[in-house]
Amino acid sequence: MNIFPALTFFHVTGAITIFISWALEYSYLTPMRQSLMADNEDVALKEMKQYKKIGSVGVLITLITEIWLMVALWGYKPWIMMSIISIVLLIITETLFSRKAISFKTDKYRSMSYEVSSIRLRIAIGIGIVALMVFKTSDFLSSIFIVIIFLIAGVFWIAPLLRKTAFA
Repeated sequence: MNIFPALTFFHVTGAITIFISWALEYSYLTPMRQSLMADNEDVALKEMKQYKKIGSVGVLITLITEIWLMVALWGYKPWIMMSIISIVLLIITETLFSRKAISFKTDKYRSMSYEVSSIRLRIAIGIGIVALMVFKTSDFLSSIFIVIIFLIAGVFWIAPLLRKTAFA
């Protein structure tokens, strides 16, 4: 029996789970940030934790199956290495922005703005990973270039929000 279809299924399912969790976070958090209803904050934070747990499971499944597929079938490929590095960037982004949001817990607008910025940047990185998987670049420089393009796009997407937050 060939295990490749099962690994591919779990890999793709993990990636879809990540994007679903981001969509849930974003659709739940964006109206909360705009209305800033203080009495709903505890409920919102509990809900966000659930969505982040779903995303964490997706990241774990995707990362494990990606490494397994690389070792068992594909071998070392620059696009695979950059996608693994990008997944690590997702984890770092989530950690840094969550800590920043927690540090502004008394300022709900800034806190929620950091959460929204985190989701936006993670979405941009995630789309970059999809681009790596589609283009399957054969050289390391092209793979780095794809990741940088989507990181820059993510920064442009969050810059107005962070700029507005800095002067609020």
